[in-house]
Parts: sequence; structure tokens; C-alpha cells
Amino acid sequence: MRRAIFIIVILLLLAFGAFRVGQWLVRPRIEATPKPTAYTPADGPKLDTRDVPKLTAIDEEYTVLVEKVLPAVVSITSKRITQLGPAGINPLDLLYGKRRGGQPQPQTETSLGSGVIVSREGHVLTNNHVVEGMNEIVVQLSDERTFTARLLGTDPDVDIAVLKIDGPNLDPLPIGNSDNVRVGQLVFAIGNPFGLSETVTAGIISAKSRRAMRDATVEYLQTDAAVNQGNSGGPLINLRGEIIGINTAIYSRSEDAGWMGISFAVPSNVARRALDSVLKRGRIARSYLGVTMTNLSPELAASLHTDSTEGAVVTDIVPGSPAERAGVRPRDILRSFNGRPLRDMSALRSRLNEVDIGTRVELGVIREGAEMRLTAEIGEAPKR
Repeated sequence: MRRAIFIIVILLLLAFGAFRVGQWLVRPRIEATPKPTAYTPADGPKLDTRDVPKLTAIDEEYTVLVEKVLPAVVSITSKRITQLGPAGINPLDLLYGKRRGGQPQPQTETSLGSGVIVSREGHVLTNNHVVEGMNEIVVQLSDERTFTARLLGTDPDVDIAVLKIDGPNLDPLPIGNSDNVRVGQLVFAIGNPFGLSETVTAGIISAKSRRAMRDATVEYLQTDAAVNQGNSGGPLINLRGEIIGINTAIYSRSEDAGWMGISFAVPSNVARRALDSVLKRGRIARSYLGVTMTNLSPELAASLHTDSTEGAVVTDIVPGSPAERAGVRPRDILRSFNGRPLRDMSALRSRLNEVDIGTRVELGVIREGAEMRLTAEIGEAPKR
């Protein structure tokens, strides 16, 4: 028996030795005295900048644009401190008893985002979801200065928040007119993805009037500029260095999938209205027409003497509302708002988000098959 075990051990040792020798034989050997080998690098670039003057000019102009706008783009770190309640009991407490006299332990949640300075006084636009419910908001500039920001106002319905920082030599960006944005135009998204501040990505406007969510009250700008976690609240800018949108969401099949080439931005006109409301009233005040509406089905359109399902039908009017004062009636079809077509009632909500209280707007109406124009003065929505 012992002899058999001894033979097996010897065979195993021989097999292992053969395996190691084989590894040594097949692995590349490093020469003890390496011989010099020929290496001839390229003489220089394949093209001189004079060979591609237009591309060189574009490259230079992109660089100049980014250098001009970066000082206005900020990184935002917001924190929320909560107490660990009964639902968050540490399993170790069951074995060893609660620590610190049985008191709940504070928990800190941190959110990273981006923003953009829009005034020399230090007003900053960002997304509501970047700062919502947070106890502390810290803004860091491209020159490494940091400020504790105050939250002046927020509009969860359009996902815009207005912050305020106090500091010298702030360099704001102008807010452009998102109505003038064209599909196909070049844009840049700048922000703080994954904590990588001052990240610039380029793309085009892929589409306008997109609804990222079914019940959205905003018609977003769609772009293929890369946007990731932390980009939220950063600016989407055009070639003039104007803010045309606030980056807010991406299309993704799952939370782990990340950016898939489709990003959404709140149009700058919507963000501007939120800012103006805070500056004028010290809070977000929502615009209001005072109508209840429904979308047009083919059957409803036929009963209202129209062949098109574009627009929205007024089903009810709030007494004393701007709509009633303008002469709007039930069964009216609203087809346009200040000259812009309304495809459905969601489009009307989006247009209202772009105009301030007190603005006089022209409503395109179809009543009993006849076209007419009515003028309404937008009011302030009652508190919910």
C-alpha cells in the first residue's frame, strides 16, 4: 500500500515538472543582450494645416467657443442628511445592541449635477431633480472657486431650478431663443458627467417638440450630444455661445445602460420663463389660461365640422379665467398659440410654460367650422 502511494506521488511530481518545463519552453524568451532593431518613425504629420484650411478654421473656432463658455458652466454637489429610521435598522444592532445610546445614525445622500451662470449677480440655472429635497448645495466654478448656493425657486413640472451664489467676477452666458433652433444645427453639451467637470460633447439637434414622458408638460429638444449622469442641469449651447437648452434626461433601456445616443434638453424659453418668474416674484408662478380640454378623435372632429384632428377641444371654462375673458367657448378647437400650431392639449401646456403672466397671446380657434382669432391675457394659476 505504501509503495503504491509512493509511486503515485512520484508520478504526480513528474507530471507537474513536465507541465512547468512545457510552460518554460513555449513562453517568449528575453535575450540576455538585446540586439538593436530598426525603428523609423513617420517624418511628420500627413497634412499641413494649409492643406485643410477649412477644417483647421473649424477646429480653431470650436476651441475658441469652448474657451469662452466654460467659465459659466458649474459643477453642483448637493447633499441631504437624513436620520436612519426604523426601516433602516442595521442587522448588527440585533446582535450587539444599538450603538450611541440607541440613537438613529445620520445618513448623507449626495447628488452630482451641473448648472450654468446666467447673470453677473450669480443666478444659476439647473434641473430641479439635481437639488430637490437637498439640505446643502455647493457650486464649483471652472476656476476652482466654490460657493454655497441658495435655492431661490424651483418648478418640478418643467424640471428647472434657480440658484443664487455670491461672488466677484462671474461670467454669465446669454439665454438664446429656443424657438429659432433648427433640426440639424450643431450644438455642444457641457457639464459634470460622473464628476468629470468641464466635459464637452458635440452633436446636432436631432428633433424638436419631443415628449420624453407620456404626461410631460414640456416639449424637449432632442440631441445626439453625449449626456450622462452628472450632466443634468448643464447647458446645451449653439455656435454663438448662447444657451438653447438645459440638459435634463436621456433615453435608455435600463438604468445601467447609460447614454444610447438620445438626449433631451428643456428649451431655453421654458427655462427663461422660470428665471423671470423668480426674479419678478421671488418664486415660480405658473401661467394659466383656465380651460379644460380633450384631444380630437376622428369622430369628435367630424361632429365639430372639421376634417383634421390637429388641436384640442375646449370642454369646460373656468369662470372669470383668462379664457372666458377672451371669449373662448366650450366646443371651440384651439389650433394655434401666438402663431404656433397646437397638435394637441399637451402642446398647449408646453406653450403656456414658455410665456410669462400678463403676456397677451393670440389664440387660433375653430368654432362651428369657422376660423377666428381671439386675444387672451395669461393669468397666474391658482395654488393647488
